[in-house]
Amino acid sequence: MKRWQMCLVGCLMASSLNAFAIAADAVPELAQIRAQLAVEYAKVGSYRYALDAANEAVKVAPDYAEGFLSRAWVYSLLGMNAEADKDYREALRLDPNNASGNNNYGLFLCDQGRAADSLVYFQRALGNPLYTTPAMAWVNMARCNLKLGHRSEANDNLLSALAVKPDYVPALLALASLHLELGNVKLASFYYDRLTGTMDSLGPEDLMTGIRLARLSGNRVREEALAARLKGRYPDSRQTQQLLSGT
Repeated sequence: MKRWQMCLVGCLMASSLNAFAIAADAVPELAQIRAQLAVEYAKVGSYRYALDAANEAVKVAPDYAEGFLSRAWVYSLLGMNAEADKDYREALRLDPNNASGNNNYGLFLCDQGRAADSLVYFQRALGNPLYTTPAMAWVNMARCNLKLGHRSEANDNLLSALAVKPDYVPALLALASLHLELGNVKLASFYYDRLTGTMDSLGPEDLMTGIRLARLSGNRVREEALAARLKGRYPDSRQTQQLLSGT
């Protein structure tokens, strides 16, 4: 969304609020709209508008967990980690079983160097039978277990992700990278080969993983094809520079 369009949306919503009295039973709906708007603004990098929308969500409905979750995410993107942590905790105080909130707070803690503290929040997310994206939480838990050096646990987490979503690309990539690091080239290649239909979505690090596997497997044709894709799609990436320099 272009800046002028985002400004227009914000101005129209502000005008609507000024023009009409808000009924008490409409407050939760308004908070939901503001929270969702905060997320959309943040996705396109409009953090000022995102924070304004999230603040409004919290203001009109201080007992609405999603408002605090949206603001926590915006704060984390702005590097305001103390504020983000406070909002995550408040959201989960209001709604302890919020699966997405537990998953997101776990990931936040992991990124803050608190991987050991993060695991319980992924477990809480996965304990909610209504959670619609459990594969994501399993992969996030695996990521944090890897930070702790728990490779066996991470492998189990990733297999659990595939058990609920067999074609989940992040889990397949993580398993391929993990077993490549462990020297299990055959098993790493098994997982990487399942990505054949998603090559256009792979980033430079993912393509480099495939290049290394092809090289170790002696598959020169595959190696050259992946190298060409890497250089063509990501000519300025660190991985392309490594490939060109032979490192």
